[in-house]
Order: sequence, then C-alpha cells, then structure tokens
Amino acid sequence: GSLKFEKFLNAYAAVLWQQANENRQNSTEKACFGISLPEEKLNDFRDEQIGQLQELMQEATKPNRQFNITESRKPTF
Repeated sequence: GSLKFEKFLNAYAAVLWQQANENRQNSTEKACFGISLPEEKLNDFRDEQIGQLQELMQEATKPNRQFNITESRKPTF
C-alpha cells in the first residue's frame, strides 16, 4: 500500500544520502547511485508509484545536476 511505498522511499533516500556522502569522500571513483529492484518488488507498486520512481530516475540522471551536495547533516523526512 501507500504506507509501504512511503517507507520504501524513505529507506531509499537514506541509501542515496549515504552513497552521496561516500562518493564525496572517494571522489576519484566513478559515482554509482541506487539499488537494484527485483521484478517481484516492482509488482508490489501501483502504476502511479512506478511513475514516481521513473520521474526520480530521470531527474537523477540529468546531465547537469540541479543540486549540490555540500550538506554535512543527514536530511530529515
């Protein structure tokens, strides 16, 4: 349901935050963000939620970044 999806997004945001911090410390390596989602996990989501994930991916993979990772504190949700 919706609450399950919200929990997933919060956990995923925490993963991205951690990966961004690690990337900032190891800036010589190529950045790799995200996690693999098995197909059965995707089947749990509604079409609207899949659309939100696609929008997130499109924003995250734009050539020029819309944000600058300079914050040292963890974001609150």
